[in-house]
Amino acid sequence: MGMRWNVLVLLALAACGGGASQTCDDLCNVLILQCGYEAFPDFASCQQGCAYEQEQGEDVNATLACVQAAASSGSCDTFAILECEHAP
Repeated sequence: MGMRWNVLVLLALAACGGGASQTCDDLCNVLILQCGYEAFPDFASCQQGCAYEQEQGEDVNATLACVQAAASSGSCDTFAILECEHAP
């Protein structure tokens, strides 16, 4: 998935401020558990990245909605998930 995927996931997941939020949990569930992406070594690191992004003002709810749509029907469309970085 390459460096760009790691950056996107870090940015997307970091959007859940100061501790694990339900939105971050949901986002990490989709990316790691449902889609099996290996951008993070474990679930906790996914949550940490998400927390950072939220602290930076990222709209994690919008990111989650985009990622859920991209992963719908179990397809886990990597390119669609990458495009979530540019979603409004």
